[in-house]
Order: sequence, then structure tokens, then C-alpha cells
Amino acid sequence: MNCKPGDLAYIVHDPYPENLGHIVRVLGPGRWITDGSAWLCETAGAPLRVMDADKPWVSGMDTEFDCYDADLRPISGVPVEDEQVSEIEA
Repeated sequence: MNCKPGDLAYIVHDPYPENLGHIVRVLGPGRWITDGSAWLCETAGAPLRVMDADKPWVSGMDTEFDCYDADLRPISGVPVEDEQVSEIEA
């Protein structure tokens, strides 16, 4: 698995080219794709074009949608730690 709940990720593969590169937050297991390799994702920006789960030939716009794990790349960064500077008395 590439991602885990709480991760930020960007979309690297999608049936709709306009969704590529958009950043999403991984919320948890997929709601509509239930084969174990999908995540429920949320976009913080404008809604993205998504397929209707009941009618895959119809698309709509939504801020929450399922996305296959293989279609996402997690955004990782350097862990942030508090830096403590100790003062030396002269």
C-alpha cells in the first residue's frame, strides 16, 4: 500500500485527466470500491470530476470520492521536531 489514513497524496492516474496532480487527504477505507486497494479521499479545493458508483458511465463533481491506492502517491516530508537550544552561561 502506498498510503494510509491521514496522509496527503496527489493523484497520478485517473480516468479524468483534469484530476491529475490534485492533492487529496486520505480519510480511510473506500466506500464504493471495496476490494481493499482503494481509499476514501477528500479534496480541500474545488470538487473533482468523479464517476457515479451506481452508473459508471455517468460523471459528477464531488469533494469526497474513492481512489485506488495505486493511483495515489503520498506526499512525505521531513519530520518536524522541536529544536531545543541550550544556553551556555559565560
